[in-house]
Parts: sequence; structure tokens; C-alpha cells
Amino acid sequence: MRSVSTQAVIACLGCVGIGLSPYCIRAADLNERKPERIQNLKGQIAAQTNQPPASPERFNPDPGVPPVRRKLIFEEPRFEVKTQISTNRAETNLIFNPDPGAAAVPVSNPLYKTNFGVIQKFGTEPLATDLNGTRDSLRSTEIQPQPLPPPDSFGQEPLSSAEKLPRTNVVLNPKPSVKFENPDYPLAAQHQGYPAGAEPVTNRWRIGFTPWNRYTRGQVEGPYLSPPAMWHPYRQSVLKGDFPVIGQDIFLNLTADSQTDFEARRLPTRSGISAARPNSSEFYGEGDQLFVQNNFAFTVDLFQGETVFQPVHWALRLQPVVNINYLDAPETGIVNADPRGGHAKAHDHPAVSNSPDIDIDDLLGGELQPAPDDLTGTHRTQRLRSFAALQQAFLELHIADLSDTYDFLASRFGNQVFNSDFRGFIFNEVNLGARFFGNYDNNRLQYNAAVFDMREKDSNSELNTFDARDQRVLVANVYRQDFLTPGYTAQLSFHANFDQGDIHYDENDNITRPSPIGTVRSHDIRAYYVGWAGDGHIGKLNVAHAFYQAWGSDDFNGIAGRRTRIDARMGAVELSLDHDWARYKASFFYASGDDNPNDGTASGFDSIVDNPNFTGGPFSYYVRQGFNFGGTSVSLKTRDSLLPSLRTSKNEGQANFVNPGVFVYGLGTELELTPKLRSFINANYIRFDTTAVLQEVLLTDKVNEELGWDMSLGFQYRPLLTDNIIISLGFGALIPGRGFRDIYRRSPDPVPGYNSFEGAGKAESFYYSSILALRLTY
Repeated sequence: MRSVSTQAVIACLGCVGIGLSPYCIRAADLNERKPERIQNLKGQIAAQTNQPPASPERFNPDPGVPPVRRKLIFEEPRFEVKTQISTNRAETNLIFNPDPGAAAVPVSNPLYKTNFGVIQKFGTEPLATDLNGTRDSLRSTEIQPQPLPPPDSFGQEPLSSAEKLPRTNVVLNPKPSVKFENPDYPLAAQHQGYPAGAEPVTNRWRIGFTPWNRYTRGQVEGPYLSPPAMWHPYRQSVLKGDFPVIGQDIFLNLTADSQTDFEARRLPTRSGISAARPNSSEFYGEGDQLFVQNNFAFTVDLFQGETVFQPVHWALRLQPVVNINYLDAPETGIVNADPRGGHAKAHDHPAVSNSPDIDIDDLLGGELQPAPDDLTGTHRTQRLRSFAALQQAFLELHIADLSDTYDFLASRFGNQVFNSDFRGFIFNEVNLGARFFGNYDNNRLQYNAAVFDMREKDSNSELNTFDARDQRVLVANVYRQDFLTPGYTAQLSFHANFDQGDIHYDENDNITRPSPIGTVRSHDIRAYYVGWAGDGHIGKLNVAHAFYQAWGSDDFNGIAGRRTRIDARMGAVELSLDHDWARYKASFFYASGDDNPNDGTASGFDSIVDNPNFTGGPFSYYVRQGFNFGGTSVSLKTRDSLLPSLRTSKNEGQANFVNPGVFVYGLGTELELTPKLRSFINANYIRFDTTAVLQEVLLTDKVNEELGWDMSLGFQYRPLLTDNIIISLGFGALIPGRGFRDIYRRSPDPVPGYNSFEGAGKAESFYYSSILALRLTY
């Protein structure tokens, strides 16, 4: 390509700014015979060459009416106060006679007399000096209108030659197309040349930025670096969507992400019928566990469109994920339902009849072996698993633009991330679905309508599988920004959960559907939620809140032992104030509980698949950890949840609306210690709403409402001031309350001479969760 002038390059960058062409168009000499002023036109400037209409002297659309000049300046009438003083000398002894034609003859004998000589007759008294008829220099005042100024000559001056009609060769700037996208050049596409008056220059994507360094000491710290580099994380690259890979508007974006979690924790853990160590007579055994996992994700985004101005025309995302997880638990029955560990699969053996001739050793295929004295550290208490999944795979299609500001309607089909509210209280999941979404009113109104056909999850990695679960979820919500006050966003939402009952075992041979508590029977759930949530600030006060009402039916609840009608609710609010580098927070969470599990009304609130960021989030012991309920096969609370729902699993189990409910009162702070380091401190007090359900299941009347105190401290460090490297470190602790100790007592009080374990009849006084997470993104 030949070089062009600086002026032409500036015009080229102007085209780049609005994204109108794959190569810059410089208008050259349109015709040497054209006037000089329309030669060398810049890009996107046109010249009128048609014959113009006749001048007004020759063409008058209304010949019967002469043109009337519109008056541009209107003069208002003006008034002035004028004072006059008389200077003529008045005559002396002037007598005023109101009837000068009548004779001035007094009446000598009136019929009625009014004066008997006592009082001086009215009108005969001497006049005052200022009333004397010989006055002069009299002053008079009068308001008189002033004459208007002569009419101005504005607009009457002679027109210049450029202003006279008719005009030819008019230069104008036409409005660009509202579609900021790549225009078509049919001749160029057919290799037949370019439009008249245009020539190609350097591809606009390859022009690059002017090198510039902020400092002069040689430090490489500047916003624009040239040239592009394929594998550089900060420079322009075709692998990061900076340059098109196909044509001029199809881009590729590749992202590699590694998330590694190290977690040491103490959970209430049953010792099981086959204990890992001798002399483990207590119901609850050792609860210290070590859990390590790594998720490696590789994301491929291929899309068409220039997203600076409008949403993509279409997009394709593929995200395979490989998970490796390791669990070390000191008790049997944790890594697998079979106390022999995950290598034994008892259900793989064929069914046999009960006969005295059965050889147990032959039946178990040689698996019947003497057990060591201590099973700790063996495959019976340790588990190492790996799993690969296509976690995200969806196609996004742009349906329509709804306004000049690119309010739009789009759709997305496939495995996709979706969070139905601000904090993930009801449905926060990656699953197979179809979603329609968009915005309106200059992005102040946003909306979603989605339906999900849920897939089964891998039990240990919690990644998606391709197996259908026979559960469908419907979600519709609408957001309104600046609702009632600037900075506050309100949301209305509707959820529906249609969970068809079946029988399902997880990867560790634990039954998850139906829930093995109470009467075990498959059942269907139809639950509906309507909610109002908000997030933003009202003045200086930051506000986040949510309220949900749930209704529907469970055709057979195992705890109630009957069909139940769902009537439950949930509320949450968080208020915070920012002061310099600190944010101070106060929070409250409530989920209703069922105070009568046998009355046919299920009033304990449960979600669909929640993953809340509230009251401490991942650093909170209560939020992050899930713990078994009293040695049963269900959880008092599942992992990454706020709800004590008594369900087997958040991902593989079914919702349960016969549960105790909960109150969570929280205080916390977030500290921006440095631009790289943040700190999170939270303290929560937790109580059950009611313990009637717990007493029913545990066959006791001694379960207090106090669950305990939850304390957490966390740090997040970003050494590069970006999200490429994030190191998180946290510690959470639960100090059990009376209700927690009632549920997790090790055993009844010891019997003298039989068991003298010093901890019998007591629960652990301290539960902890320490976390170290490393996230790398490239």
C-alpha cells in the first residue's frame, strides 16, 4: 500500500472510530472538471451534483402571496414620566365663579335661616397663601409614550454569492447508518475494484496505537504498546478478540482458568457401624478433614459483531472443565457409603438366595479380608477422583434492535450460567436451558425469560453430566435501574420448579432421591416463587434486599408422611456505609420454618439451587460448609447455602419444605487495605426459627433454637492489580449454641463402669474451616 497523507490518516481513524469499513475510503478527485471546493473530499462527505431548483424569483409555490419577512426582534412600547412647571404670572384678585352667567346678588330674606350670628359664616374666612388665586410656578406630571425606534435592517443585507439561490455542488455530511457494522462493497467482493473516488489503505485493525510511556525512566508502563503480540497477556492479540480471525467482524477469544482450593475443616462426623479405629463407641467420631480440588477450564468464544456499539450478532461458547478432587476423612462411610471404601461395589454382585451352603468368600469375590486395626489413611477413608465435563456450551443469537441506543432482544441456547437475582438466593446455576433476554429504555429496563431442563451433576466435582434429571425450572424477571431514586435497581421475579420424583444414587453410592428420612417414597414437587429484590444505594446508604413467597405442593413429603401444601417465605437485607477505604455492613436473613410437621402445610422455606453471596460468603463457616444431620443420610444444611433444609444434596436431592427455618443476624466490614489487598471480617448469630421438625426426626423434645456464633476472617490479594492472579485466604469458625449441642452430642451420658470416655454426652466446642484458594487466569 502506498503511503497517504496525515490528513488522510486522520480521516481513516475517524472511520475506525465508528467502525464503518474494513479498509479506509479516501475520496479522491471526483472529476477534474468539478469546482475546486468539492475536490479532495474527506471520508463520509458527499457532494450534490443534481440540478437544483429554481431561485425564488422564478419559482414561488404560492404566487398570490408575497413573501413576508419574519420579524426576529420585537420592540415593546416604552413610556416616560414628563414634568411641566408653569412660568406665566397669574392675575391678582381672581375670583372663581362656577356660574359666571348668573347674577351675584345675595338673598336678603331667606325662608330658612341657618346662622344666628353666633358662628362665623362658612366660606367667609380668609384664604391660605397656597390657596390664593395669585399662584405661579405650578408643577404638573404626566406619563407620555415614547416613539419606537426605526426598524432594523437585520436580514436585509445583500446575500453573498454562496448564499444566493439556486446553489450547485453543495457539500454535505450525510448521517451515518445506524448499523455500526461492516458495509458491503459488491465490486470489491467480486474483485472488480473499489467505489469511484476511493482507494484501499492499511487494514484498520492493524493501524495500532501510538507508543507512549508514562514515565521517562525507561519503565515499560503505558496504556498503549506496539506492536501486537500473539501470547502477550496485555498487548493486542488475535487470541483475545482484538483482531478478527474471519473477515472483518468475526473474533476469537480464548481464556484459560485454573482454580485450586485447599480446605482444612472440622465437621460433625458419625463414626458409623464399622468404625475406622478400635474403641470408637461414641456415635460421633473424628471430624477433621482435608479437601483439595482443582478446576481447569478452557473457554473458547467465537462471535460476530463489534461490541463497542451493539451486542454481538451471534456468539458461540465452549468451556470444557477438568476437575481433580481429593478427600481425606478419618471415618469410614464418608468417602463412600460402603465402609470398605470407593473401590468396593457391592451392588455389582448378582443377587443370591439365602442358603446355608453359600460361601461368603466366594460371594464377595475374594474381598472378604481381615481389616487392619486402623483404617485411617487407607482407601476406606481417602478418595481421589477426576472428572471432565463440557460445563458451558451455548449459542447466542441476536434477534432485534429495539431503539437507536441499541436496546436489544437476544436468545441463548445450551449449557449456560444464570443467576436469577442479585445475591443468588433462589437459582444460581450452570445448566442446560433456553433463555431470552434484553433491555429497553436506554438500558434502564432489563429482562430475562428462561427455561432449564436440568442435568444430573457429578457428585464429587459438582460438574454437569449429559444425563437428564427430569426436572424443569422456569424463571422470568425484570430489572429497573434508578427506580424511585438514582442508583437503586429494583427487581421482580417469578420462579417455577417442577421436580419429577425418581430413584437416584450418587457416585458414592448414597441415595439422594427420594430423601432417606421419614417415609421413603418417590414424590413430585411443584413449587412457585414470586419475589422482590433490590440492590444499589439510596444516598450514602448501600442497600441490598430480597423477599420471596413460595407456594405449591409436594405430593408426598417423607417427614410429614403425607401430601403437603407449600406456604413459605424468605427475607434478607444488608445495609452498608462506605467511609474512605472501609465499608461497614449489617445484615439480616430469615427463612420461615415449619412449626407443625404433621399438619399438611409445609412452611419451611427452601430454594431451587442457591449459591448465596451473603453474610460472609465463602469465608463463613456456616455458609460454606455442609454437615450431616444427626447421623442420618440427609444434611442439616448443604454446602454453600444458608438454608437448613434437611435435603440430601443441593444438586442431586429434592427441595424439602418441612424444615426448621433460620434467623441469621450479621455484622461485618470490608477493608481496602491496599490497592492489592482486601480484608473481610464477619460475625453472625444464628438461630433456628422452630425446632419442631428436628424434634420429630430425632424423637426428642430437647432441641434448643440457638445454633451458634459464626466468625470469619478473609483476605484477597491481587499482586498484579488485575484478576489474572487472585489469592484468597480465609478462616471461619462456628461456636456451637445449645441447639447445635443438642443435635450433635457424642452419645448419651456415660454408664459407670461401661464407658468412661471423657467427652461422652458432649459435642465439639469448636468447628473450623480454613481456606486457601489460588486462581490463575490467562
